[in-house]
Amino acid sequence: MSKLCMEKYLEILPPNYARIYKEGLLHNWNIEAGWKNLEINTPLRVIDMTLRDGEQQPGVYFTPDQKLEIFKKMEQIGFFGGEIGFPAVSEDEKKACKLMYDENPKGLFFVMARAKKRDIDDVIDVGATAVDVITSSSDFHIQYKQKLDRESNIEKYLEMVDYVVDHDLKLVFGREDCSRADYKYMCQFIVKVKERAGNNFAGYALSDTVGAMTPPTVKWWLQTVSDELSKLGHPELKPLTIHCHNDLGLAVANSLASIEWGCSGVNGSMTGIGERAGNAALEELIIILQCLLGIDMNIDLEEMFELAKLVSKYSGIPIPVNKPVIGANAFKHESGIHTAGQLAHSHVYEEIPHEWLGRQSIYRYGKFSGTQLILKEALEPFGIRPNKKQLYDLAMEVKREQIRRGKEQFENFVDTYNQIMEAMGMTIEDVMDIAKKIGINDEISEFQKVVIT
Repeated sequence: MSKLCMEKYLEILPPNYARIYKEGLLHNWNIEAGWKNLEINTPLRVIDMTLRDGEQQPGVYFTPDQKLEIFKKMEQIGFFGGEIGFPAVSEDEKKACKLMYDENPKGLFFVMARAKKRDIDDVIDVGATAVDVITSSSDFHIQYKQKLDRESNIEKYLEMVDYVVDHDLKLVFGREDCSRADYKYMCQFIVKVKERAGNNFAGYALSDTVGAMTPPTVKWWLQTVSDELSKLGHPELKPLTIHCHNDLGLAVANSLASIEWGCSGVNGSMTGIGERAGNAALEELIIILQCLLGIDMNIDLEEMFELAKLVSKYSGIPIPVNKPVIGANAFKHESGIHTAGQLAHSHVYEEIPHEWLGRQSIYRYGKFSGTQLILKEALEPFGIRPNKKQLYDLAMEVKREQIRRGKEQFENFVDTYNQIMEAMGMTIEDVMDIAKKIGINDEISEFQKVVIT
């Protein structure tokens, strides 16, 4: 455990940033006030879900070699561990998992399985040492998805716990929809699994599967779960990490709230990819913790940026230009009001030290460009020094030129992009075509034609 302090914060900042705070020209109220008396459960550990939950984004898949390359990069930059695959999905997925376990047999990572023996057999086949066996937490999921009641849900799962222990695998207790579940039932379930698994119990994460919580609720929830586990005689089982989805845009904020409460795991995916609206974006969480709170994450941030680009390339999901931290516009400026300040010091309009990521401030010229940007960045470096009228005339002509060029090519690009993204993943029609090719339903009935058209 450790407390935040300005001294540590200033140590990790670039000197030209730190000087501004030392001179009293800026305050970081996160450290000076907001989080001042909080004890953070350091070291914080990055738990990556890109290669399993991230890959579940519709239309996304990684080849085994691509998975291995991403995996190596994650280890290189300092990620603690994570979930690297779901062996039961396909033979390709088994191959990918085997490649990663061959690369690092003792790594702190795991694979996923449903609470089924055949899934766990696939886990054993790939040489895994730990498995995240998933089930349901909420009564809604138990009844509608599992078709079980509370007790039979637990009994079925405990049978799989025995199977995991018999094969000397470490068990990660995975449960969906924790954030909408009866927390008392959920805590009883945790205790029963821990007692059944014994020394093979490797922990659990609480999941906000559909992004249904807000940051204040997250802190209440974690404390409530922790208190309930203490009442059941297991204070050591207090939550250490939560797994947040981004359906309402709160995954990063909710994950940050968990750190504020006392969790030590930073859980998410690179670029935030994943089911529906994705997961908490790891690159954002890592930068927030280091840039705003002064927590040295011991992550190679420059290589983290390269990893984000690699994940984007192999997933086929472009990084939005305005995405925090890694977007093309994250350090790009055009407005005359902003660029005048930015030219004086990069911290004026950039909270993140761009050099951490191996990036730099970029200036673009157009409708909002001022004379000082054009003079300082476009003319003076080449020894061109126009008078005031010439400079003004040039600025006006730059604005007119942007309008003359128009936006048609960009608008067409957006239309094409949306069409491509919409087409990711196979449709019902695609599946029916494949069924016909392999001899299933040689003739599709009129009813089926109506259903799929």
